[in-house]
Amino acid sequence: MTHGFQLLGAAFVLAIIAWAFWHFLGNDGFGVLSTIALLVLVIDNIRLRRKLKSEQKS
Repeated sequence: MTHGFQLLGAAFVLAIIAWAFWHFLGNDGFGVLSTIALLVLVIDNIRLRRKLKSEQKS
């Protein structure tokens, strides 16, 4: 039963965060999400390049 309450609590908190995100950013939210996605892809690319480089040395 407690897992159900934890799930409801998490859903409530995430719904409030989502509402606040779109309420305060509006249409700029798409730009923010795109920027975050681009940064994550760049960081992952750097990580993978370093991993590939270290595996080629071995």
